[in-house]
Amino acid sequence: MVFGLCSVNLRVGVRSSWSGVGSLEVRRLCHYIVTLRYFEMSILVVIAMSSIALAAEDPVWTNAPRNNVLKYLDYAFTGVFTFEMVIKMVDLGLLLHPGSYFRDLWNILDFIVVSGALVAFAFSGTKGKDISTIKSLRVLRVLRPLKTIKRLPKLKAVFDCVVNSLKNVLNILIVYILFMFIFAVIAVQLFKGKFFYCTDESKGLQKDCKGQFLDYDKDEVAAMPREWKKYEFHYDNVLWAFLTLFTVSTGEGWPTVLKHSVDATFEDQGPSPGYRIEMSIFYVVYFVVFPFFFVNIFVALIIITFQEQGDKALSECSLEKNERACIDFAINAKPLTRYMPENTQSFQYRMWKFVVSAPFEYSIMIMIALNTVVLMMKFHGAPDFYEVMLKNLNIVFTTLFSLECILKIIAFGPLNYLKDAWNVFDFVTVLGSITDILVTEINVRARFVLYGCVYENKPASHVGRVWQGARAARPGDESEPGVC
Repeated sequence: MVFGLCSVNLRVGVRSSWSGVGSLEVRRLCHYIVTLRYFEMSILVVIAMSSIALAAEDPVWTNAPRNNVLKYLDYAFTGVFTFEMVIKMVDLGLLLHPGSYFRDLWNILDFIVVSGALVAFAFSGTKGKDISTIKSLRVLRVLRPLKTIKRLPKLKAVFDCVVNSLKNVLNILIVYILFMFIFAVIAVQLFKGKFFYCTDESKGLQKDCKGQFLDYDKDEVAAMPREWKKYEFHYDNVLWAFLTLFTVSTGEGWPTVLKHSVDATFEDQGPSPGYRIEMSIFYVVYFVVFPFFFVNIFVALIIITFQEQGDKALSECSLEKNERACIDFAINAKPLTRYMPENTQSFQYRMWKFVVSAPFEYSIMIMIALNTVVLMMKFHGAPDFYEVMLKNLNIVFTTLFSLECILKIIAFGPLNYLKDAWNVFDFVTVLGSITDILVTEINVRARFVLYGCVYENKPASHVGRVWQGARAARPGDESEPGVC
């Protein structure tokens, strides 16, 4: 049936660039090759190998031995892509009828890449300025990996969503530039002319930055001329402020710019360490607005576009969105079984009823919150009585959490208790905290003999403190304490 349609199209001269019995047979052969099961997979393999070859080239030494080998491989890859392009042109036709080769943007991309490589190869043996420009068309080879997008449907869907989201980026980009302009103007008002410095740090004025000074570089001393310079990034005008703020937004080198801003004093004067520490507020606000707020807006825009594309694809379905969600939930739902002792008159059942009760769970949550507050109360240089108080509170909380573990082990049994990952986490945390207390209170000193020498290990309580911090990571809701 397909070949019959092809023959019908061939009889219409306006809709096809091929005619005659011989051309029909050629076109049938090309169509057969293009529709082979492993044809697209073979092209994908060639694209991958071509991309690896591009990455393996030596960009510094043009006549490197591996470049000579890769050159012949490039000939082979270009030959394969040329063959693919030609047979698709024969199969689909060139331009005049719907579905022809040049009516697909991806085919146009393939044509540009292959044509650029062929032109570069044609002039590879000649010399001259203009010829070098022509040979620069080989740069188009870097577009070869884009050929995979058309052949992988999921990748093409992602690419289409990104392209569609770019249509809505313009409005956000205008707002971005507007806010950037506002911050640039503010930065110029705050820091213009204040990013100068003398190579001799002891001199803070340009009039004093003259003559020479002794520069102590490691073990050497040298006389260096004093120079009045400006930092690489500054805010002397709006354009430089744009560039500096954009550099800060990338997260590269912004601590240096922040230090220069905090140390800035007056116009045409050198820096003074920590002169205006309040200027750091400017960068805090800037980071909240740009690297955080605007980046999240762009990400949200892409996510919304993905959702719209998904809803558009599902709109053809006869079921509504909520109905599909209910069906998906019913298919993917997994029943959860909760452990409960069989004998309701036993001590284990009464203990189980106690540990799964709401008051017990709320009490544990309160203890976790209080323990987190205690962990936050540590600071350097605390008095001894304060450290003793925190240490005793740590012992109290460790005892309470240990009691919780014991009660749950009795209620659920050891095996059922350890089936829950959070229970395992609690148990390991309690063991670590107990070890920390033992090491701290008993002052255990481990002695290790190595190569005939005796080494004394100091108390490792500072390592055990990590278990106290782990308590804060416990879940706030333990409504499913045991699973059979």
